Amino acid sequence: MRKGCYASTLMLLLGGCGGSGDSNNSDSDGVTPSLPRLVMDVESTANMCNVVEKKAGVDVIVHRHDGSILSSYKSDAQGHVDVPWSSEASHLTVAAPEFISGSISWNIRTDLNAKAGDYGIYRFFDERLNNSCECSYINLDVSEIATVYSNYNLYVDNAYINPIFTDYPLHVCKSDNKFAPVNMVLIPKQGGVAAYAGNIDPNEFDLSQVIPLTSSMFEGANHEGTFVNIDVNSSNYSLRSYSETEYGRQNWVIWPTKEVQLFPELFNRNLVSASQRIDLGGNDIGYLSYTGLTRRAVTDTSNKLNLNLPLNENLMLNEVTRLMGVMDGAGNTSYDFSYNSTNMQGVQITLGQGNAYWAISGPLKGSIPDLDLPTHLQSVFGNSSVSSMSFYVWGYGGMAGLYDLRSELSKSSRSTSPIRSTKFDDYDYEDITITAY
Repeated sequence: MRKGCYASTLMLLLGGCGGSGDSNNSDSDGVTPSLPRLVMDVESTANMCNVVEKKAGVDVIVHRHDGSILSSYKSDAQGHVDVPWSSEASHLTVAAPEFISGSISWNIRTDLNAKAGDYGIYRFFDERLNNSCECSYINLDVSEIATVYSNYNLYVDNAYINPIFTDYPLHVCKSDNKFAPVNMVLIPKQGGVAAYAGNIDPNEFDLSQVIPLTSSMFEGANHEGTFVNIDVNSSNYSLRSYSETEYGRQNWVIWPTKEVQLFPELFNRNLVSASQRIDLGGNDIGYLSYTGLTRRAVTDTSNKLNLNLPLNENLMLNEVTRLMGVMDGAGNTSYDFSYNSTNMQGVQITLGQGNAYWAISGPLKGSIPDLDLPTHLQSVFGNSSVSSMSFYVWGYGGMAGLYDLRSELSKSSRSTSPIRSTKFDDYDYEDITITAY
């Protein structure tokens, strides 16, 4: 029986196995023009600013229902993909190298049960594009803040600032020819104490000079936090919050006292998440851990915010354990993570290796075929051991199902607005990660 690349990679985690050869590999010549089409665009993006470039030569593989290769393509010089989607087409894989931390790392993404239509923009990181970013250091003097607010944790641009660093160099990059505001949040170490937020505009300063952060930047009612009444269905959890802004997610902070405070006068789109991590111990393969998370938008700070964590660790562990016992490359592997279908729409299984990452997504309940890949992609994983494997169940409250979710993600990828749709606000996920010994 044919053993595809997915099964072979799983066997590397379970004990070791080689890869297989190519399946049918064709191009679009001679295909009937009236067939439905699947289109997308592919870009490389910097990770320091919004510099992007079209990415040519990205692998696009169309699989049959059994996972064998029906046809394969490459993105054109403009990063565009437009392929026929026949009645035999069932799954879609997109694969490209990324350049991260000075080396190449392959990113492979497979959508099970794919359909014709617009798949939006696929983006892959290339840190070499950072050379085109206009960046600078802002040297901040935080000595007064460390003295006046000694019982607070200071966050600057989503990063915690250790008080021993009275002089802090903040690296910032321009987008659309200007720096984004630098946001600052003071989080109390003790309960029942007000938090504070403020910001500075780097475009108004001489960045060759040290900029002192002063307590006056946090004065005024608008800068004082508003407490939110939080209800979580667990006693062991952590809380985080952030604001959705035109400059991305700002004020991303951890609340050590489990008393969330928001700043609705400064930021009108605020979200809070609760999460819990549970150690599940080890087995013959590796160490297992579970994480559950719930995020909700806060539309009225006077109302109680219910953050009910999924906490399906036992159900999920049972299914993961069963799957690990039957994933042997003998055809389709059925799975069922539909026990939380009220809030979730999809499943993703990821395989990680030193220089490669393969994410396979599908509906909450279904089957994973014995996916095959062209030889040059099989060699990406080679014969070395897979270092990690994750089972990830997730969804958004504003989505009707998997195909609605995929459609919204596609539209969001093409949107010119820097602020995501409110359909993505309410979010739930849980995962079990296996880290190989």
